[in-house]
Amino acid sequence: MRPYFLDIAKMKENKRFKIDIYGLKIGVHEYEFEINDELFESFEDSLVDNGKGECKVSLLKKETLMELTFDINASLELICDRSNEPFDYVIDSTETLLIKYGEEFDDSEEDIWVIPSGQQSINIQQPLYEYISLAVPMKKLHPKFEEDDIEEDDELEWVYTVGESEEEEEESKEEDIDPRWAALKNIKKN
Repeated sequence: MRPYFLDIAKMKENKRFKIDIYGLKIGVHEYEFEINDELFESFEDSLVDNGKGECKVSLLKKETLMELTFDINASLELICDRSNEPFDYVIDSTETLLIKYGEEFDDSEEDIWVIPSGQQSINIQQPLYEYISLAVPMKKLHPKFEEDDIEEDDELEWVYTVGESEEEEEESKEEDIDPRWAALKNIKKN
């Protein structure tokens, strides 16, 4: 999983998000990570600048793979697209990442990593950042504007349109028809 806005070369890896996997016994292992501004500062052109919260990671180690479950609870400071006012946006999500063993590192598949079999540790900074960034809505509205937002059932009135209306189109089509074809159309109707 690599969103279009993420450039790994522009990421500064933080050792705080490292999990030692070498020598882990088969079973479930729990980890907790603090989410703060330091996470977002590690990525250039981040969608989020400020945020705080926690992420609980449950690592289920099996013989041939590991399953990481991210339970993310955070509050992000976003800027409203309508008013340019900052507001807090709460994220409460659960995501899963599978890690398989292979010859070389590969994260080209969504939510599946392949790591070399002798790798000693993994760094969850990148997937954690991606999961948080993907939880940010495309349209960032301050909560005070939520009621003002147009509902699907609301009737919209067009103020400006380009081209002819349907009635004008029908009239122009009827005018352009060759009289011989018009006569044939009448036969078809009867």
